[in-house]
Parts: sequence; structure tokens; C-alpha cells
Amino acid sequence: MSKKTIFQYQKELNLPIYVSADISSFDPSFVDFLVKLKFTKLSDKEEMDALSQVQKNHLARILNITEASPIVAKQIHSSMESDHYGAESIIPKNGYRVYRFKDVGLMVYSFSAREWQLGCYKTFGSGQDLFGARMMVNRFLTWAFVPHGILGLWGVTVDDGMVAQRPADSKGEAVFVDVVGHRMISVDGVKKMRAHFKVLRLDPTLKGRNIKMTNEELLTFLSAHCSYLDPAGLSVPVRQMVQSLAKMTDGLYHPQESFRPRTDLSL
Repeated sequence: MSKKTIFQYQKELNLPIYVSADISSFDPSFVDFLVKLKFTKLSDKEEMDALSQVQKNHLARILNITEASPIVAKQIHSSMESDHYGAESIIPKNGYRVYRFKDVGLMVYSFSAREWQLGCYKTFGSGQDLFGARMMVNRFLTWAFVPHGILGLWGVTVDDGMVAQRPADSKGEAVFVDVVGHRMISVDGVKKMRAHFKVLRLDPTLKGRNIKMTNEELLTFLSAHCSYLDPAGLSVPVRQMVQSLAKMTDGLYHPQESFRPRTDLSL
């Protein structure tokens, strides 16, 4: 019988957001992948508490990651009309949605359900599956965080804020902004948002100076870089969080040449 291991996201935040998996089904690097994304393996007692949270707390979410069955594997790998628009697709079903990252995994979820399912290959989180796996987990976190008032944006952190980027440029990394608690949550841990929190947009044409965005430009830029994905567009709560963040931050065009990213964005 398989033994599920439960991991909690950013455990010090005490948020009921979890991942569950039989780690023996995956490559040895799978646990390291989750740890780098700031998931913490729970003890047996903590696992019992987590399962209790999932049962009692309507804001709790647990993503059950399993090795795909042959039928699911065929769906992950099959060609679809939506492939023309990129590797990701969401198909609305009756009462739930199916999110696919082509050749990486398939997630079945419902915003009214606490347990979500992700079928994938045993290489999930390693090798050529690393980018897609990071994208899928960050999509899960983004959707799970909305009821907690936390906004997901593609990008990386900097000392006094964040750089919002396309997922390809951030290598699938996301920053989660707690617009009520004024915290920034990422692979760098949890940071308090400073009084002059900045959102940077890298500009290859700028030299040696920043240019401030207008409120409208910032609002549009934040909306375009949300990690929230849905066929119907951004939900009302997400749009409200974007508006709140735009009011409390400065948007700056920043010279791309002077931006120094981490040497390894997979950290």
C-alpha cells in the first residue's frame, strides 16, 4: 500500500495549503523540488492535523500528486486544438475544471472542493519537466490563495519589491503578495512589504534611470502578469486585489541592463 507524504506550503505562515504524494513513485529529486518551492514535509502528527484542517476548514486546499495512469498519461501527451496557444489549457467540465500542461501533467480541480488531483509522470519536478512542474504548482498555489486575499504574479523578488515578468523569463517562478497582511511570499521566504514597495517592468531601451508608470499602466501591467488563469479571465476577487496592490505600490520602468537576477532562478 502506498504511503502518502504531506507537505505544507510556507509552514511558518500557518496557511492550510498542502501537497500530498507517494514520494516513492517519483524520481529522488521530487522532494528537493518541493522543498525549493518552500514546501515542508510534515511529521506524522502534523499530517493528522493537516488532514483534519482539510476536513474542517473550507479555505484549506490539498493537491494530491500521483503518477498518471495510462489513460491520464495519454491525455497529458495527446494533441489538442488549444496547443496552438501554448502548453497550458483549461477545459471547463460540469462542476470542475481540467488544467493541462502538455507533456507534463493534468490537474482536476474545483473551487468548491478542498482536494484537487494532479496526475503526472515520475519525472515531475526534474529535467525537462522542471519548468512545467513549477508552473503547475504555482497555478495551484495561485488558485488556492485567492480566498486568503493573496495575489499571485509571475516574477522574482528584489530588495524593495518585485520584478514582474513573463513566466518564461521568470522560469516559472511566482511571487505571492498578501495585499491585506502586507507580505511578499516567494521562494526567498516571507518578507514584509516595505513602505515604498515597487513593481518593476524591465525595459531594454532605458539607460541609467527609472520612469514611473501611470496608475493605468501599472494596473494593466499587474493584470497581465497575474498567475491566475481561467477561461473567463480574472475573477472579481483577483481584480480587486490587483486594484488594491496598484494603489499601494509604485510601478517603475527599469533598465533591463542594470537588473541582476539570481544566478540560478531554480533556487
